[in-house]
This record gives sequence, structure tokens and C-alpha cells, in this order.
Amino acid sequence: MVNIETRIQLLNGHTDEPTKKMLHHLVERKKKLETYKNKCFQAQFITFILLMGFIVYLYAFIIKPTGGQLEVIFHILFDGTYHILVVLLIVGGYATAQFYKKKEEKAETEYHNLRCEVIRKSTELWPQPIQWEKRHEVFSMMKNEFDINLFHESK
Repeated sequence: MVNIETRIQLLNGHTDEPTKKMLHHLVERKKKLETYKNKCFQAQFITFILLMGFIVYLYAFIIKPTGGQLEVIFHILFDGTYHILVVLLIVGGYATAQFYKKKEEKAETEYHNLRCEVIRKSTELWPQPIQWEKRHEVFSMMKNEFDINLFHESK
């Protein structure tokens, strides 16, 4: 059995069970999107910090003391196993950020498609005039509680 969000479950007079499940799936997709956004940002941030640290290290401890002689710089860079390890960490961080960016884009597409489906099917989900009036309350609750805009299809 799907454990539906408490706030959605309390919409007894406003929606039927299939609509509640649809709204719950929408909330789950929104949370999934936010999770991937956070993971992508963290990977990008860590990669950026590693890259900046490595550039400062290169300048302060390798380029400046050697006077900018390329042969010496490359010799020092490729002799140190830690240098290669740091470069691999930076490349791995970049690849991780790209991985999470693709996951984020996919999750955003799924979320947006389901959100638009709820908006388009709102006349079927709230067919009675009394229910149609309560639809606004449901949409407002979704906006206030979960930051999901069901009033308009645009992102």
C-alpha cells in the first residue's frame, strides 16, 4: 500500500482516492527532482573547490618556484602520484555532476509532464460543480505545502 502524504490524505471531501494518489505521485516526483538538484549542486561545488585548490597549489608551489619553465612544471606534475590522483578526483567529480545533471533533467521532465497532466485532466478529476469549487482549495494547498503550481502549465 502506498503511504500517501498526510496533508493529501486529509482532502477527503475534496478529491477521490485516484486523484489523491496522482497528487501523491506528483509530490514524490517533486521530491525526487529536488534530491537530484541538491546532489548535482554538491558534486559541482566539490569539483569546483577541488579545481580551484589545485590551481592555487599549482601556481604557488610549482609554477612560481620553477619560474614558469614548462619542462620542469610537466616533470614535477607527472612525477607526483598525488597530482594524478587530484586530477582524477576532479575528473570524477565532473563526471558525477554530469550524471546527476542528466538524472535531474529526466526527473524534471517526469515531474512537469505529470503536473501538466493533472492540470489538463482537472475537469475529469473534479467533474461536479461542488467539487470544482473545492479544486481551488486543493491547488492552493499543493502550492503552499509542496510548492507545486497546478494553476498554470508553464514552468
